[in-house]
Amino acid sequence: MALLNRLSKRWSHPVDLASLHFVRVGVGALVMVEVFRFLASGWVDTALVQTAFHFKYAGFGWVDPLGSTGMWCVLCIVGIAGLGMVTSIQPKLCAALCMLGFSYVFLIDKTHYLNHIYFLIWVCGLLAVVDSNQKQQGRMWMLDLARFQVGIVYVFGGIAKLNTDWLSGRPMLQWMDGRADWPWVGNFLSWDPFAYALSWGGIAFDLLIVPALMARRTRPFAFAAVVVFHSLNAILFKIGIFPMMMVVVSTIFFAPDWWRRTAVSIPEPPRFNRMWIGVVLLWMTIHVTVPLRHFWTPGDVAWSEEGHRFSWRMKLRSKVGRVVFHALDRKRGTHKVIDPLAELTAVQTRKMATRPDMILQYAHHLRDGLATEGSGDWAVHVDSKVGLNGRPLQTFIQPSVDLAGIECSASGVDWIMPRP
Repeated sequence: MALLNRLSKRWSHPVDLASLHFVRVGVGALVMVEVFRFLASGWVDTALVQTAFHFKYAGFGWVDPLGSTGMWCVLCIVGIAGLGMVTSIQPKLCAALCMLGFSYVFLIDKTHYLNHIYFLIWVCGLLAVVDSNQKQQGRMWMLDLARFQVGIVYVFGGIAKLNTDWLSGRPMLQWMDGRADWPWVGNFLSWDPFAYALSWGGIAFDLLIVPALMARRTRPFAFAAVVVFHSLNAILFKIGIFPMMMVVVSTIFFAPDWWRRTAVSIPEPPRFNRMWIGVVLLWMTIHVTVPLRHFWTPGDVAWSEEGHRFSWRMKLRSKVGRVVFHALDRKRGTHKVIDPLAELTAVQTRKMATRPDMILQYAHHLRDGLATEGSGDWAVHVDSKVGLNGRPLQTFIQPSVDLAGIECSASGVDWIMPRP
């Protein structure tokens, strides 16, 4: 009870909304940029509309793409909503539309899972809940929740890097070696000490940046580090709007009124409702427990992928693989060799080859498709090889296991080979 009283006292405190206003405007602009990228690149048609098969998230098998015109309409609505966030026209409604629109696109096919889209969905959801009108005051819970939402990405990003491969620089050495042919800077980028500096510097940055941004004395230096860090990420890796988005949302750690040029008189906020304490605590609980779930899952998450998504495990491992399926008619003894590239796109095949849940889901799809052929009683096995962080290819899925008989929700502990 004492804790609730303390939270009530802090979170009911009136606060300037200028910083939240800046974040909302910046995020709205990035929403428009992302929508333009989706539409201008033709990605919507090639990755969603024209694809014969979609890998579904558990519980969302009913989410299917509309036709080309329908998908364009959805994304145009999202883009217009992003403009509404920028211009402060019904900003909460516009943020909610952005959250729903991106959630719909996100859920169509988990092949295209991206941390920055997942993060954008949560940020838009946040902006649909909190006030961000700089002409009025809000409550401290709004600012604290926004800072938590941003901080959790950094903190769990740093925790995820505390693994043997990252500490030894394996993935970074491989990525930087791939940039040795860059003009002028290739030799420096592929210099091993530079890769080690990036690996260890990434850990230090992620784990220290939040307290450094929160402290007034270190905040200017911390934000300069934010700009440098994310600028390097934008140059070295193709990760879309994520670097710019993190720079924009990291400003939420500034003083609440930093965006104002002159002092103004702002009306008091509406009466504080203690219901928001429960909402904020639930929101925080979800964001703390979901990224931790892989700790109670057997095996290495970088190998098995169980617990990888939704956990802010960003740019942590390099995996390559190949996969071929074998369908066996149990009663007639016939055998089919199935190359997934005959149906899937190259991106889907490449992603599936290193993700056991997608391999299992596709095996079920093959079983269902063969139900009208032969005896209709088919087993599906897979020949799968994966190399993690530059290691040689190793058997990934137990070749003797009939994937058609395993539930899609089952843990892979019994059919994924142990990490070498």
